[in-house]
Amino acid sequence: MNEQLSSGEVDACLRLLERAFVLVRASCWSKDVERAEALADALHNLPRLLLESPDGWTIEGFERLFLDGLVERYPEYAGLRSEFRSWLAR
Repeated sequence: MNEQLSSGEVDACLRLLERAFVLVRASCWSKDVERAEALADALHNLPRLLLESPDGWTIEGFERLFLDGLVERYPEYAGLRSEFRSWLAR
């Protein structure tokens, strides 16, 4: 476990993964492979952040490196990022 993360940050990351998998599944059902791929690409590194801090990653770095690009490409996922931030604030 990444000792740099608080238990609240770990919980928020796990909630984000859960929500993202639901969105990936929905994208697959609607045969929107590009959208499913974009979601998976943005979030596949999150377990690594939970396990350790690769190259000094932080929650903010994860958002900047992965979530920002997803939202730029698919603005409708801005709510996913907002949910993540609200979970972090708990």
